[in-house]
Amino acid sequence: MLCPVIHIVKRFGRVGGMESYVWQLVHGLADRGIEITVVCEKVCEPPGAGIRIFEVVASPERPRWKSMMKFRARVDYKIRDEFRGQAVIVHSHERSLCHQVTTFHGPPIEPPRGFAWLSRFNKRVAAWQQLERDELLGPNVQMILPVSSQVRGQLISRYPEIIDKNIDLAWPGVHPCELDSSVSTQTDSSHVRFVFVGKEWKRKGLDIAVCVVEEFRKTHPTATLSVFGADPTALPRSIRVRDWISFQGWSSNIPWADFDLLVHPARKEPFGMVAAEARSFGIPVVMSSQVGAADLEFTQTKILDIDAPVAKWCDAASELIQTNTREREFKWTWSDLVAKHIETVYPQLEAVTL
Repeated sequence: MLCPVIHIVKRFGRVGGMESYVWQLVHGLADRGIEITVVCEKVCEPPGAGIRIFEVVASPERPRWKSMMKFRARVDYKIRDEFRGQAVIVHSHERSLCHQVTTFHGPPIEPPRGFAWLSRFNKRVAAWQQLERDELLGPNVQMILPVSSQVRGQLISRYPEIIDKNIDLAWPGVHPCELDSSVSTQTDSSHVRFVFVGKEWKRKGLDIAVCVVEEFRKTHPTATLSVFGADPTALPRSIRVRDWISFQGWSSNIPWADFDLLVHPARKEPFGMVAAEARSFGIPVVMSSQVGAADLEFTQTKILDIDAPVAKWCDAASELIQTNTREREFKWTWSDLVAKHIETVYPQLEAVTL
């Protein structure tokens, strides 16, 4: 039987990609009988039964590096105070101090190209780099779990010292779910419905997606693009004025069955849960080679270089739409992630008595 497991995350609830990952993982672990405690700054939605919550005092959001330093100090004190004398496993998803295992959800901090010297003179950059180094190379850290091989490669390049740590991949999952039987299994090529998902529209490549659909409309003038996540007021007018683009705002559940193809030309995407979710509904995906979800080698997916000509993106989309029959695909589920932690990750860790 595993000893109690403590998870550290600043916001607990399905309010973002990392937060949703933590939510699914800890609920799955609790359902399997693992004693779970979450230490956080804010509870964004009520947790399920069997999950104990400790909230620490929230810090001002700005500057973010100072907020994170205060958060990790308060979390460290809280865990040592509440679990003194107990053997526990501490699993972090933040820049923490007392953890044995950390899940790394994004790329490591890198100064702008040609500005490596910034960390010597810029207090903010230097602080974030030290926070990150402590998360990866702290004295208690026994295992590092990047969410994709792309992130693993970036971490090893940035911190060669971690090669001595136990490193394993821990992809985000999806939920196998029932598909409405009324949904067509064949795309209507006379009216193709593209979808883009991403709050950080520049990093996710919305501008490229718009160019792809615009090119596609030259031969299929009724094609449309629905955008989820991005704030329309933050977008260039050149995107907002197109009448074939609709803005759907933030949604924790994308109505995948309403669309024919996900276009995800991200410039930097540690994993890209939207790609896995789209495939779980049988929706084809055209995405960039910068998306970590390429690890799972989905079918009905085209992967292009981010700098590929728009015509190539358009050709890839056309081919997928013509051949797709909405066959659902589950390469890795949340249950798989939970099982990996119970059977592989946690048994390798030496519990620490605080």
